[in-house]
Amino acid sequence: GFLRLPYSRDDAAWGSVMIPITVVKNGTGPTALLTGANHGDEYEGPIALFDLARSLGTEELTGRVIIVPAMNQPAFTAGTRTSPIDRGNLNRSFPGRPDGTVTEKIADYFQRVLLPMADVVLDFHSGGKTLDFLPFCAAHILPDKIQEAEAFRLVRAFGAPYSVKMLEIDAVGMYDTAAEDMGKVFVTTELGGGGTASSETAGIAIRGCRNL
Repeated sequence: GFLRLPYSRDDAAWGSVMIPITVVKNGTGPTALLTGANHGDEYEGPIALFDLARSLGTEELTGRVIIVPAMNQPAFTAGTRTSPIDRGNLNRSFPGRPDGTVTEKIADYFQRVLLPMADVVLDFHSGGKTLDFLPFCAAHILPDKIQEAEAFRLVRAFGAPYSVKMLEIDAVGMYDTAAEDMGKVFVTTELGGGGTASSETAGIAIRGCRNL
């Protein structure tokens, strides 16, 4: 289905931003929140997560998987890092505002509704149009060493060619920070870039989310 965000505009007075979402659940167990297109010009995450949403069966899991392939749907549709509606960078907009811009409203919904439901969060990134990375999976150095150790266990399970320990220069407003401050186990990636996606980096993303 879709997360429907009302957005009244010149070409659609009763318009909405429609953000695809898939939920797969079987029995009781932990919840994994899998997200892509936090930045709209980073394609490996959406490729992997639309594939997973189509193919994941309940018999393959115990617990719940919430799949949002294109968090920032306006940016993803436009193929831009930031939203074409308000120029908002979703990954610098947390905790968001329920009465804010479109980007702030998306951040607010994740902050208040989806993140509290999750135990594990995997947010796919790549280099977009301006960067090109060796493909890696990463987690942050954290004050809570138990939380940090579990994150790096999942980094290893993801199975990217490279793994990175990250310490952000400025973590204010990040989705990562919002999740970690709630005690969630947060894992991220940087898979290629250059404004495109390759079969190699898409394959890493597809295999990695299933490995978790």
